Amino acid sequence: MNYAILRTAKLKTMGNIGSSLAHSYRTIETPNADPNLTPKNHHTVATPEAVKQAIENRLPEKRRSDAVLCIEYLLTASPEWEGWGTNKETDFFKQASLWLMNKHGAENIAGMSIHRDISTPQLVAYVVPIDQKGKLNCKDFLGGRVKLNQMQTDFANTVADLGLTRGKEGSKAKHTNIKEYYHDINHARDFSITTVAPKPEMFESKARYGEKVSAAVIEQIEPTVKAANSILMDYEKARLDKNVAEESYNTLRKRVEPYLMAINGLNQEEIARVNEVMRLEIRKIAIERVRYERARYVSK
Repeated sequence: MNYAILRTAKLKTMGNIGSSLAHSYRTIETPNADPNLTPKNHHTVATPEAVKQAIENRLPEKRRSDAVLCIEYLLTASPEWEGWGTNKETDFFKQASLWLMNKHGAENIAGMSIHRDISTPQLVAYVVPIDQKGKLNCKDFLGGRVKLNQMQTDFANTVADLGLTRGKEGSKAKHTNIKEYYHDINHARDFSITTVAPKPEMFESKARYGEKVSAAVIEQIEPTVKAANSILMDYEKARLDKNVAEESYNTLRKRVEPYLMAINGLNQEEIARVNEVMRLEIRKIAIERVRYERARYVSK
């Protein structure tokens, strides 16, 4: 069964928005993306700065301090869908874009990006949640499980003609928002990464020690997550490549045995979630590394 996949995230600050845009426009290191394919990505707005400006232009002057400024949508389909790389892929993104415009109004969509440099193509959209009264009202679109379920069903129906269906309602798979979808992989299965914080030196300032801890955590986690993601991508390519030698395939299969055991018994949507979770961890690490490097530069 091939599923239509929709995730959302609530962005409450311009900082949140900027971090997400940096990933979408590949202005920060994106280890799970193939740089050779990045030129095939498509953006409706030329730069991330222009998207931020479009968001700011749509925001009402009067709003709550904790208001959601932007909804980040992620629209994609099962990795196994036969439509990838065909005319169906073009139709999928066209129908997904129109669905967003009909739902929110084209004037409230600050920008959309189609990523084709990752293993499963996806559309990411940045939408200012203005309701019919002209107010900033994220709750009107995402409030409550019932509305989220209805939205999942509505989107799936929109692309049903492409051979895609909605995931099973009530499934244990968490499929209501990007935070859950992108959650740490150890919440999907019993897999964890442990880190050891360095000991503080005598008379070391809190700020300096904080920088040292951040650097240590990044250094310890990054190789593990990068290696896991690299092996997963190699295995997927080998599985789909009919010309790969049987011996090479079996060798690679042994390397990914822990991953195969982790996804045993999960449905395709749950597997897709685990895969994207791994990619998110790499994204978060890349963002933290940039923040750390900037902080270290400023401290100098």
